[in-house]
Amino acid sequence: MSRVGGVFLALALLAGGCGTSTAIADVTVGDCFDDPADVVVESLELIDCDRPHDNEVYANLAIEQSIFPGDDVLEAFAVDACLPALEAYAGVSYAESDLDYTFFVPTADTWNTTAERTVTCFLYAADLSKLSGSAKRSES
Repeated sequence: MSRVGGVFLALALLAGGCGTSTAIADVTVGDCFDDPADVVVESLELIDCDRPHDNEVYANLAIEQSIFPGDDVLEAFAVDACLPALEAYAGVSYAESDLDYTFFVPTADTWNTTAERTVTCFLYAADLSKLSGSAKRSES
C-alpha cells in the first residue's frame, strides 16, 4: 500500500516571468524545491539542495502514448513507476525509508497542446520536516 500524499497537475510548460522560476517540463533529477502554493503547478522556484527544502525530484518518466490516457491511468502509472525509482535513487527500500513521494502528471490540456508526456516524481520527508542535502544515495 502506498503512502502517496497527493497528485499535483503540471499545467503549463513555459517558465513564467520570474528569473529563477523553472517550468515543470524543465526540472531535472536532483532539483530541490519547497511545496508549491497551488495544486495546479505551472513552474517551480528551485533552491539549492544544501539549504533546507521540502522536495527533491528523483525521476522524470516518459509516457509513450500519443492519445491522452486519462487522469486515472496517469496516476496509476505514476504510483507504480515512481516507487521503484525512489528506492533506486535513495538506495533504501520504501518500507525502511523515512521518505515519501508524490508526482506531477500532465493534464489533458498540456498533453494535447504541448505534447508533454512526462511524469515527474519527487520525494519528501514522511514526517513533513525539511530535508537537508540530497536524498540520493552516495556512490562510494
